[in-house]
Amino acid sequence: MSAQIPTPQTLAQRFITALAGQQFQAQDGTIVTLDATAPATFEQVLAVLHGLSDYELYLFVRDCLLEIIVTTATENGKLPDHALMWRTPRNPATAAVGMVVFTASASVTIPAGTLLTSDGSVQWATNAALTIAAGATATVDATCTTTGTAGNLLGGTGLTLLSPIAGVSSVAVDANGFAGGAAIEGVESWRARIIASVRTPPGSGTVADYTKWATGGGAVLVDVVKGWLGIGTVGVIFELVLGVAPTAAQVAQMQSVIAASAPVRSNFTAVATVVVPQDLTIKLASDTAANRAAVTNALSPYYLGLGVAPLISVEALQAKIYAAAPGSNVLVSPAADLQLAAPQRAVLGTITWAAAS
Repeated sequence: MSAQIPTPQTLAQRFITALAGQQFQAQDGTIVTLDATAPATFEQVLAVLHGLSDYELYLFVRDCLLEIIVTTATENGKLPDHALMWRTPRNPATAAVGMVVFTASASVTIPAGTLLTSDGSVQWATNAALTIAAGATATVDATCTTTGTAGNLLGGTGLTLLSPIAGVSSVAVDANGFAGGAAIEGVESWRARIIASVRTPPGSGTVADYTKWATGGGAVLVDVVKGWLGIGTVGVIFELVLGVAPTAAQVAQMQSVIAASAPVRSNFTAVATVVVPQDLTIKLASDTAANRAAVTNALSPYYLGLGVAPLISVEALQAKIYAAAPGSNVLVSPAADLQLAAPQRAVLGTITWAAAS
């Protein structure tokens, strides 16, 4: 139970009571008792100031005590010190990475650092030089010049060269898109990782270790599989955005992040999830737009929460549908449970709304 902090008024009253219990001898030898309750007196002013100053001291001590504990430490207080002690630095803001496809009408060389944009507000720079033959296409890694989610782009998005290069007929993001751009890690997410570090100290390559190292690299979903490529190997399946498979560049980056912390002789492989959309056919007892939206909103997070290699239960799907739209609904398809295999993960695909008979 936390200690109660007295109010300034209570502290002032304590001063008044203590002062009233004291006697002072004046210069003429008389005994004097000071009354801080008398209005417009110096003693009354002293009581108010004492109450306010002591109240501030109580608040200061409280704040110092709160900073001692990870669960209550603040971003601008001692939380960074706790993170340093438990070797859990805050994930910085990251820039989106991906692949860009160039198509050339004539033989051309694309310099490293070539700037591209989609709408003029955000720019991406190629990571290496690229030579393309006439009539050919080629891909090159690129990175957003700024951090944050604004650099994430869907696959196939058209791009424009900031400085046109003769011979380049078109530029577009490859099918995997740009991903991985994120703001600086939220305080509560950071705090949760620090607490996890306290509860599960390093174990030279345990499941908890690989999970910690991957989440430290920005992963929001991690599944550690022993014996991934045989005895003594480990597979670290991950996602940076729930329901979105990491790109090849992000897998390489995660491999590097984990390698920086893993034991020297560890044999692990960073593995991207394989996203498997799950199509359904549903017959609603009351087929309204509101019920369709409610069912969709219930099933989408359900699939995302199943993780890697889940068992997709027909009974669980039926329960989700009923909870969102009560009634004699029918899940036409799928008709049987489905077991996915690692590194597969399920996401909601297309829902076909069958007409009620």
